[in-house]
Amino acid sequence: MVAFTILKPPPTSGPYARDFEAYYAAGAVWDAGGNPWSRDVWRVERAIGGVDAARDELLPYVGPAAALPLFGALARFPQPVAVRLWSGLLAGAFGALVVAALLLARTRRVEVLLAAFALGLVAGPTISALALGQVALLSAGAIACALVFYERKAIAAGAAATFVAGLQPNLAIVLVARMRDRAALAAATLGALAFAALTLTSGGGIGGMLRYLHRLSAHGRAERFIAIQDTPASIAWAFGAPENAAAAIATVCALAALGATIVAGVRSRLDARDGALLALAALPLAIPFFHEHDFVVELIPVLVLGVRAQGAARAWAGAGAVLVLTDWFSMAQRPPATAQVAVCAFALAAAFVALGPGTRARRADLAPLLAALVVVAAAVPLAHAFPAPTWPDALPAAYHAPSGADATAVWAQEQDLSGLQTRQPAWGALRALPLAGCVVLGVAVVLAGRRREA
Repeated sequence: MVAFTILKPPPTSGPYARDFEAYYAAGAVWDAGGNPWSRDVWRVERAIGGVDAARDELLPYVGPAAALPLFGALARFPQPVAVRLWSGLLAGAFGALVVAALLLARTRRVEVLLAAFALGLVAGPTISALALGQVALLSAGAIACALVFYERKAIAAGAAATFVAGLQPNLAIVLVARMRDRAALAAATLGALAFAALTLTSGGGIGGMLRYLHRLSAHGRAERFIAIQDTPASIAWAFGAPENAAAAIATVCALAALGATIVAGVRSRLDARDGALLALAALPLAIPFFHEHDFVVELIPVLVLGVRAQGAARAWAGAGAVLVLTDWFSMAQRPPATAQVAVCAFALAAAFVALGPGTRARRADLAPLLAALVVVAAAVPLAHAFPAPTWPDALPAAYHAPSGADATAVWAQEQDLSGLQTRQPAWGALRALPLAGCVVLGVAVVLAGRRREA
């Protein structure tokens, strides 16, 4: 409570749920028969309250065509109403994620449910996703539900959850790791086919889908090394690696994460649930596009481990939870938020401890508290010594994009002019902490699986 009242930093400039701005604008352009992946979205965005219309601060839409009917429906409401409806949907997705994760952990205890909600609410990715209005939270909630429905062989419900998870494709891909039985495969296949059908009908057929994939690739290249990417490539770039070397490092990390997931899963005889949890832990290391709010999907393995893990596995899981679910880089981007971030890290550690069975003190439960203490002590001075800019605040006041540039090129220029393309090892170190936490979580999943096998 202290973190969200006394220590609450001043609000950022711009409209609430900033990323929803792009979804809403894309829906409005799609409703009018236009191209939602083009600069046409700026005509809608500039009219939204809180946006500085005196300069270009276009926020492009890069989501799949299958989401456009939803965003088009929301765009028929006035934007203040639409953002409230969307925020309510995201709040429901968060609740579904927590409940589904606890069902995967096979617990129904009320005190655990309360601790799980507390942990989720102080997690940096949850805060970011809700504040930005990020579809990642909707996808993460659907992924958690899909894992439950697959386990219970509820094919229709599993198909629906798979479909919703696809609204954030870079997260939904993790469901491939759960394809171990016919019921899961049937549900996932039905959901994927429905998603593909809606993509074709909403995005201009095969030609439209190919154009979208080209646009997505171009956008990925434009964002590959910027400071808001939490990927091995962007972190290697921050530490000074040339573009080719940074890309090679990312490829090696992806192959290593994939190989380690397969080998560890087979050698440790992880069951279907634990195999999926291990894939979730490895996901940020294996894909080329991952933002801080996308780490909200890591709530699933953290909550399951918080309930089930014991001994060494619990110690690793607690430390990993603090590393992954604290927004360390925001202390550099928003120095006034430092106290709030630090308090949230300790609150998260305490909530993880409260997830465990019984009330008996365990040495393993010291791990998240010690991790929070050590990393806060190191991260705070580092973040304050090397402050980072934010978009669009750091954009020049009179910035106007070149008339012939497409939406991706404009976005790339905005990031460059905002200073987010700067090589800064300190920023890379802060963004490397959640990725290190994913490795730690992966170790915890394997140790917990081995313990149950024994």
